[in-house]
Amino acid sequence: MLKSFARYAMVALLALTVGLAFAFEPADVWDTTDWPTTIRIGVLPEEDIAVMEERYEPLRDHFESVLGRNVELFFGTDFTAMIEAMRFGNLEVSKFGPFSYILAAERANAEAIVQGAMRRFEPTYQSFVITRDDTGIDSVEDLEGRSFAWVDPASTSGYLFPRAHLIQETGVSNDDLDGWLGTAIYAGGHDAAVRAVINGDVDAASVSDSQIIRMRAAEEAGMDRIIVVTETAPIPRSPEAVRGDLPDSLKLAITHAYLSFNDQAFLEAHNYHQGFIVVSDADYDVIRNTAAALELSPEDLF
Repeated sequence: MLKSFARYAMVALLALTVGLAFAFEPADVWDTTDWPTTIRIGVLPEEDIAVMEERYEPLRDHFESVLGRNVELFFGTDFTAMIEAMRFGNLEVSKFGPFSYILAAERANAEAIVQGAMRRFEPTYQSFVITRDDTGIDSVEDLEGRSFAWVDPASTSGYLFPRAHLIQETGVSNDDLDGWLGTAIYAGGHDAAVRAVINGDVDAASVSDSQIIRMRAAEEAGMDRIIVVTETAPIPRSPEAVRGDLPDSLKLAITHAYLSFNDQAFLEAHNYHQGFIVVSDADYDVIRNTAAALELSPEDLF
């Protein structure tokens, strides 16, 4: 259940607003009395900021049209920066990775409202453990003693789920896994982890399947040499979350802005072919359970 207003109420109100044309003033639809003059949207650090800024421009413009407010994009240096920005009131809405979202919910009072879905009734993705075709790594067992890149300790597909998967597959304990792998580093981003494998800086890495799909589609150099060693169970897709202390009318308006966004180039670039769909905090309990199994908590990352 959403923390500050019931999911069924949000869905009912959305049914009234989704069909509205954009030729209206926000104040005619929502109570905008306590809305901030600027809405700041946090963007998940996945690629080069210049590339992401251009890619997110249609979303920013759409939000300004729907909300009638100035909209700024905030590009965090990492997941921790995004969470802390919301915690101290410097973000109204942000995309989080599934694991960083549960940290944001606990630390920054974040509330999941929507997620982008490639298939409307399968709103999940996976993490891949990848290697290069000349490393001799053909199975999980072959990773023993090899150099490995995680993405970020708060990354769901770049750390949490692949770590749990490798523990399950190998029987090695969480405390001993990095030593079993050999040298383990944090690449800082999914694209950086893939390039570390391509460039031979590490033998293998854990990354999101969408990063592999995106880089292969772009025909980036070296992607023809990347192979998938293993893949995790399905993971709930990254949510867009609002700050919990925002007015309910603004939360609803932001949700409407996502659900009414239909820029196909943007949606396809993010593998959101079916657009955005409504989610709630409870949809991410599987992430909490996986984190608990690894005995990970916010204190491990902050």
